[in-house]
Amino acid sequence: MHLVIALDLIWVIIILLATGVIAGFFSGLLGVGGGFFMVPVQYLLLLDAGIDPTYAIRIAFGTSLAVIFPVSCATAWAHQKRGAIDWKAALPIGIAGMAGGFAGGSCAAFLPVGILKPLFGLLITIVAIRLIWGSSKCSSRCREGICLCTLAGIVAGLLSGLLGMGGGFILVPMLLLLFNIPIHRAVATSSACILLFSTGGIVAYIYHGAMIESLGTGFIGYIDILQWVVLTGAMIPLTRVGVAAAHRLPAERLKQIFAIVLILIGVGMIAIFP
Repeated sequence: MHLVIALDLIWVIIILLATGVIAGFFSGLLGVGGGFFMVPVQYLLLLDAGIDPTYAIRIAFGTSLAVIFPVSCATAWAHQKRGAIDWKAALPIGIAGMAGGFAGGSCAAFLPVGILKPLFGLLITIVAIRLIWGSSKCSSRCREGICLCTLAGIVAGLLSGLLGMGGGFILVPMLLLLFNIPIHRAVATSSACILLFSTGGIVAYIYHGAMIESLGTGFIGYIDILQWVVLTGAMIPLTRVGVAAAHRLPAERLKQIFAIVLILIGVGMIAIFP
């Protein structure tokens, strides 16, 4: 019996390590946090461990955000060393997104996500199509404005907390389409914003999860400690590889890769979760 449990744990760790490697690379490449890839794997592993689906989805979301925080620190630092972050946009968007992240995490603790997932999947699929077939040229002058930054931050932060993702999956298209920020700079700026987005969501998932006594040991609120340790350790080294790849790729190619990933996220949100 102990041998079976040990083997199961080893397989779980191997799956999480592989997931972290892939998610870490795309986190650095696209400035998206990596939650789009982590959450489905985490959710299925939690179900296999016998966790109630209602709690499993919240644990997957909360743990994903907890992983995204240190990973986004590493990613933002790597982009900052290249001077790629637009702090005039990142700070107001990030601060507004922190409040949005807490609100999103609080909503996820009470609301069913069965309706929100397919609607959100459809939304980002439309955004991806707009990126592919939209104008390939970016205005030489970036749009600014505290109202626009606040609105973008609240929307991206809310979705970040609600769905356990970094928020870059919606923020990067916003920076491209609303602010006219070039793709490389948008990816870097998104990484900085995710630091604040994830903070609000983490607080919400810890606070509301702490009220669930049936989760037992191994959890801090809705955060799975084992998943957090393994995923964080696997992701951080790969973010540097992703950042380096992002700055080597032509802008149009990077935009196409981002759009393809968005479509995969959209399809996954619609179809993967029961």
